[in-house]
Formats: sequence, C-alpha cells, structure tokens
Amino acid sequence: MGMKEKSRVSQYDVVYHSPGKSDRSAMPLGNGELAVSVWMDEKGVLRFYLARTDAVTELDRTVKLGMVEVRTAPGFLSDGDFIQRLELEHGIVHMKSCGKELWIWVDDASDIVYVSGRMKQEMKVKVRYYTWRTEKNLPWNSPVRSTGLTEAADMVDELEDRICFRHINGENGIEHLARLQCVDDLSCVPDLLSGRIFGGIMYLEGGRRVGHELVKGECTDFCLKVATHSAQLEEREWLDRVDGMLKGSRTADESREATAVFWEAFWKKSYIFVEGDKERKPVCNERILDCVSEPMECTGTASPVTRGYLLTKYMLACCKDGNFPVFYNGMLFNLCPGNREHLGVMEFVSGFTRIPSGEYPTLSINPDERSWSNEHLWQNLRLPYYTMLATGDFDSLKRLFVYFRRFWELNRIRAERFYHAGGQHNTEMTLSCGLQSEDIYGLEREGKPDGWSDNRWGGAIDISPGLELTHLLFAYYLYTMDEEFLRTQALPYARELLRYIETRFEDREKGKIVIGPLQSVETYFDTVNPTPVIAGMRAVLRDILELPEQLVDDRDFFERIYEMTPEIPTGVWNGEKVVKPAEEYEDVRRNVEAPELYAIYPFGLMGKYEDGKKAYHTFLHALETGGQMKPHILGENPGAPCYSGWQYIGNAAALLGLGDTAGTILENNCALQNPGSRFPAMWGPVYDAVPDTDHGANIMNLMQLMVLQCRKEKIYVLPALPDSWDVSFRLYAPYQTIVEAVYEEGRLISLRTIPESRMSDVIMG
Repeated sequence: MGMKEKSRVSQYDVVYHSPGKSDRSAMPLGNGELAVSVWMDEKGVLRFYLARTDAVTELDRTVKLGMVEVRTAPGFLSDGDFIQRLELEHGIVHMKSCGKELWIWVDDASDIVYVSGRMKQEMKVKVRYYTWRTEKNLPWNSPVRSTGLTEAADMVDELEDRICFRHINGENGIEHLARLQCVDDLSCVPDLLSGRIFGGIMYLEGGRRVGHELVKGECTDFCLKVATHSAQLEEREWLDRVDGMLKGSRTADESREATAVFWEAFWKKSYIFVEGDKERKPVCNERILDCVSEPMECTGTASPVTRGYLLTKYMLACCKDGNFPVFYNGMLFNLCPGNREHLGVMEFVSGFTRIPSGEYPTLSINPDERSWSNEHLWQNLRLPYYTMLATGDFDSLKRLFVYFRRFWELNRIRAERFYHAGGQHNTEMTLSCGLQSEDIYGLEREGKPDGWSDNRWGGAIDISPGLELTHLLFAYYLYTMDEEFLRTQALPYARELLRYIETRFEDREKGKIVIGPLQSVETYFDTVNPTPVIAGMRAVLRDILELPEQLVDDRDFFERIYEMTPEIPTGVWNGEKVVKPAEEYEDVRRNVEAPELYAIYPFGLMGKYEDGKKAYHTFLHALETGGQMKPHILGENPGAPCYSGWQYIGNAAALLGLGDTAGTILENNCALQNPGSRFPAMWGPVYDAVPDTDHGANIMNLMQLMVLQCRKEKIYVLPALPDSWDVSFRLYAPYQTIVEAVYEEGRLISLRTIPESRMSDVIMG
C-alpha cells in the first residue's frame, strides 16, 4: 500500500469539534491486550477507562481496571476552540484547544497507557485514579451467585510519587461448578482465577502525590504513564513486575514514534477501500431516540462502508491479542449503563443509550456489567475470529485455539460421564474454566440427566460448536501451511470430536449415524440429524480427506466416519430442492437464526461455485421462513428477525454471488450506530450489546467475502461486488498467498498475487 492508500486511512479519522457529556463520547485505543475508552467532558476533564482481556475476577467477570482522570489548571478547554481526532494511521487520540495539546495512546509493545501534554502557558496538572469496587461485592450477574461468594474490594496505595491499584482475587466458585456439573477430578479443570492480580501503577513524571492526586506544578509539558498487568502471581512479584515495566518503559517520544510505526504496518498488511456505496439512514423507534442526549457531532465520510470496515477492524485490533478471547458483548469498549439501570437481556434501549447518571460509576452501577452473560458463547465468539484469515492475523487467531485447548481433558471426562462416550464433549457456552455458570446449567438437578442444561438455548448446544472450531483449525492450516499445528492440534481434535459423535450416538439407519435428539442451533429443539452438525461433519471430513495422504496417519478412521455421516437433510419447496434445518424437527421456531444456511456459511459446502441452484433456493426459503431480509430497527429488543447483528444472511448472499443483495445489506448494517454513542462504530444494540461485536465482525466478514473467496487452490476475485462499486484491496488467501487488486469503473486496473505463481489459480467474478 503506497502513499495514496496510506492517506486513505487518515481520511477516515474520527474528529469531534466539541467535548462530550459522558463516556458516550469515548474514543477507543488499544494494543491488543490493553484497551482504553477516552473522552473529554464539557468541563475540560480528560477521562478514560482501562480494560484488559485478562482482568478477570474471582467470579469470572471480565471487568475494567478503573478510570483515570486528568485535569489542568487553568482548564484545558477554551470557548469555541476544541478539536479531538482519532488518528487511525498512528493509533493515537490528539486533542487541541487554544494552544494546549494532549495526546493519548497505548504503547504497542508494553501494556502502558501514555498521556502526553504540551501547553503554551504554564499550567498545573492533576491526575486521579478511581475505582468503584470499594468494598466486597456480590454482583447481580455472578455466575455462582448461590454460593454467596463475593469479589474483593480493590486495593489502592497512594505512594510518594505514584498510585498503585490492584484487585487480588479471593475464593472462586470453580470447585462448586465442577461438582455441580459432575466433574470430580479438579485437576482437569483449568483455573485461571486463583491468585490472579490485575491492576497497575500510575506515574506522573516530575510529579508528586498531594492527597488522592498526582500533581505536577507549573509546567508547559507533562507525561503520565499507567502501566498495567494481570497474572497469577504472588503479590510481591506482581508489584515488582509492574514497577519494572515503568522503569524500563520508553520515553513518551520513543513510544509514540514506535506505536505509530506499528499501526502504519498494521494498515499496510491488509486493507479494503470501496467507493460508490450509498449512505443509508438507520431506522430507529421513538423509544431509543428519546434516550439520546450526547452531542453527536462527528466528521462525515466519503464511503460509509469503508468507514464501517476500517473502524471495526481497528477496534478489533485493540482487543484481539490478549490472553482471553474477544467478548461478543462489547469487546473491551463496553460503557457504564445509563440512567442507573442494570443491563437486562430483553430490554435493550435506555441502559445502552442514555448517558450515565452521576459523574462517576458506583459499586451498584458501573461499566463492569455485560448484557446476557459472562460466558463466552461460541456462535458469538466465532465471528470476529473468522475475519482474521483474510486479514492475515494468524497469531491472533491462534490465541483462540490456545483458549479452547485448555479444555481437552475436561471435555474427555464429560464425554465419558455424560454419555459413556469416547472423545471430547463440547458446549456452546463456557466460562474460563470450561464449565457453565450455575444459571445456565441449573442448580436443581433432581430428575435431570448429567450434562443436561436448564438453558435450552445456548446452554444446550453441543457438537456443532466443536465442528466449527475444527473447521477453523483446518482453515488456519491451509492459510499458514503449518504442518506441526496440523499434526498436534487440528487432526487430534478432529479425531476426538468425531469419535465422540460415533460413540455417543449408537443408533444406525442404513449404516449412517442417527444424531439426536440435538438442538439445531437455538432455532429448533430436540431434532434428529440437525443440519449444522451434519454439514459440519461433512465439511471437516472433506478438509481432512483432501489433505495429502502422508499427512493423515489414520486415514481409514476418517474414511469410515465419512461413510457413516448422513446426507445433508433436504426437502422440496416451490418445486426446488432445498436444505432443511434438520432431518426431523418440530416446526416451532425458538430463535431467529436459519440453521439450514450452515451448509453455505460457515461450512461452505454450497454456494455460487458449488451446488449453486440448491444453495440459492435454500437461501430464499430460509428467508421466507424466518423473515430476516431486513435491517434491524434500533430500539427494538432482541428477538426481532433481521440480517444485522450475528446474523450471517449477508455472508451467505456473498457466497451465492448476490452482489447487489450483499451490498444493500452491508450499507444498511454500516448505518446501525447506537444513536446515543458518538463514535461511529459503536454498533447496535442489535442482539447483544454496544458495541455489538458480532455486528461489526460481520461487516468485515461480508466485505471480505464480496471481494475474495477461496476454495482449495482456487482464488475467486470480486465474486459478489455490486456493479456500481469500485474497490482496492489486499487480503490473504490459502497456501501462504496474498492477493492485491484495484477495480474501477467496471474495469480491473491491477491484479497480482504473492507469490506470482498463484496467478494461475485466480478466477475473476
């Protein structure tokens, strides 16, 4: 990407010309592990939340590290003279007001936030740290609430020239959950909570502590550093590590320059820019519009689709390289619930859109809350990680595999205990220990078989999440050609998962495994041969059997399972063959997902280039049945069918080559900014939260599928681009390949592959 493309990134900088009222004006920053939500309020006070993927309490809640406040005297703001810019190309927020400037960024190589200031006249700088976890707390959404276990209060040490803050995890509920879920051998249950300490040290260069603040006297420049850390360590060692981070940290100039270089390389690695798309307005109901009070002034943009793609990609990059997975319900940029309301699961208006009541979070209402649950849900977790193949973020994707690798031994024990089966059990919903919360699994067990979850939606889904994970493992191999990973991760997990299916379901019909009763995702309960499972088995087995023979030692096993795998369930609709949600199912919809589309996305068994007619009519039939061919109406509560949020209707349309349909879906989804949040990529709420992580991820997934699709060796360029759009892109493809193209006014201007030998595998359109 040359200078022209580099300047394109900065054209999508987000700029405010007035301060905000609350955290609803926050801009995001991050380095992959540590993330910051920063805003300037109307009084000229700079505030920011600190968040880490691994700031996980003893109750398995991922929480903020706290809030930092920076004040200057005289105040930073001058009437009518303010500009705040997120410089995307450099990963920094820059604020200016009448000769005063502030820069804030997260160091690319260490988990340190820098705030640097420069003023024409001498000023006094005051910095304060806030925590709302000031006493023991039993949060309303504790996953082990029946135990009465509490979260400890945070500790704050106000030292001579710094402030140290930390949360030290107390007793956790892992043993309680293990016993509840029939796991007696605690050694097989990962414990990432015991002894964990998270927090940091705040240091103002040249400053000293006065009361509860760090203060630097009359000065024309300052540098604040906030070093953060989370680990399972003894307290003394943890303190030494954070202190060592500060002592070994770069100067502000060094860090800012290095971080800018990091982000410049990030934007060069992969990109998509489009032109010719339409700006669309979201449909909002009156309930949500009545909640809006934040000033919404913000820069416009030439291409709303490009802005949606770039800002989502940026926000994901701020959170994707941590020690824990990206959260589907807000990433690390969830904000304080508004109007002193807890975040419910069926009321998605006021709490996300109104500004918070009061100037500071409290123990009862604070930004540690997440809607729906503290668990990671596979169907929601997967979508950000699907984006990473085309963007070449393979190390980030591998972090997801490390998370699930921890559960292998636990899954073997559960397979045996629940079903007397071999291999590995898997579930849709997991806490960090691999188990479900007590509300999902259920406390009252009388008359219920082991393994039965009271929550019959996400809590009852199994097998299909494991098959999707397996399919992703093999996709990772195809993109990286990492044979060691194939031998030690992908093939062993596939072998155990397929063994589990074979031994759990003992009934056979004409030599085929009869799979059920089992959920067809959350839409149909207790089905036989659900399509997400059958399509997943066939896709995974195809992945394996297409590998060179020398890479698969026990090929006979996989061939035998393939012969035992049922055909994908089909029926007839309007005289055309279509895929059904399952072979046998009660026609009562429990959710708004279309499980029959799993054969198209994510498993890719059908589409424009394979079994296209059946795929197309399956798509039409699914939409007629589910009613999803419409954008979400902001302000509606979850349960309404649409093609926004975690829905993959657009992705399926792209895989069918329906460029105009995919483009319309993408344009409408790129308009769904929360009306009360100023930053343009604070999506939703649709089904989950603000920002709706899956909604943003599917903006990325859809855009990538519109310009590039791959099947084995074949590379399909511009398979689903609307006729009126221009595009330039650089994306990754299987077999360690990069594809670059420029397409303008209906003509291919340039196309190349790296390596050049892959050009012979390219197919246009």
